[in-house]
Amino acid sequence: MRNNKVALVTGSSKGIGRGIAIQLAKDGYDIAVHYSTSKYEALNVVRTLTDLGVNVCLLQGDTGDPEVPGRLVRETVEQLSRLDVLVNNAGFTEFEELRDVTVDVMDRLYRVNYRGMILGASAAAKYMVEHEIQGSIIFNTSIRGFEPHSSDAVYGGLKAALDRSIRSFAIDLGRYGIRVNGFSPGVTNVRCPEPKDEKENPFYKYTHKFIPLRRNGYASDMGDVVSWLVSEKASYVTGQNICVDGGLSIVGAPESMRDLYNAFDVRDITNEVFDMKTIRESFKKK
Repeated sequence: MRNNKVALVTGSSKGIGRGIAIQLAKDGYDIAVHYSTSKYEALNVVRTLTDLGVNVCLLQGDTGDPEVPGRLVRETVEQLSRLDVLVNNAGFTEFEELRDVTVDVMDRLYRVNYRGMILGASAAAKYMVEHEIQGSIIFNTSIRGFEPHSSDAVYGGLKAALDRSIRSFAIDLGRYGIRVNGFSPGVTNVRCPEPKDEKENPFYKYTHKFIPLRRNGYASDMGDVVSWLVSEKASYVTGQNICVDGGLSIVGAPESMRDLYNAFDVRDITNEVFDMKTIRESFKKK
């Protein structure tokens, strides 16, 4: 059942954005689906959301272009009549070690993962204040903003900056009843979410071993958290960034064997089998 509210989800043609768009549609929001280059996937999302009984519009643009984020907000209002929720999700990940850092990668990460999100939030905030809408602005950040991993200094540094910015935005907009929050995904399997496929993937078949809950995250997990953050159940929550990572950031563990090897000198012992009973007994003797 529609709730007469509208959500714009950037980068919603696939992955986490797609999962968020589907969940918000189930909650009754009309949805502005956005893509940069994945038109075929975006059209599939539009069909899925339409089948859920909500109104949908399709928007295109590279959020790294400074003119695009504001245009997406305007087009959402033009086509769906209003805007109550902005989910700043569009982004990309690229890793470089310090010795290999390039200006091109740094600039692209900044334009999309930081500047584009803030320009979109600014346009949404202006609209909401002008029309007295007590809306919600959400940012997709990353646990890499809290916990460093190998080769992620620029990407993780920008995510940390975004987390800090969220808190100031919440103060700026609190007087208008507009809430600003973030969610920080951990390992999120968006490539092969079916268990039978996950077991065969060279990356995702191992990542759950580093996570306290012993499973990978999925786009639906992110959708559930965003659904709560924009709902009345979270009406007293603003300026927060929720880690959705199965506990990965609590223990500060690496995400993969590569991270483990880069951070610690353990390559020669990782294949050994430890008898935990024997290890516990050795501690008792001490």
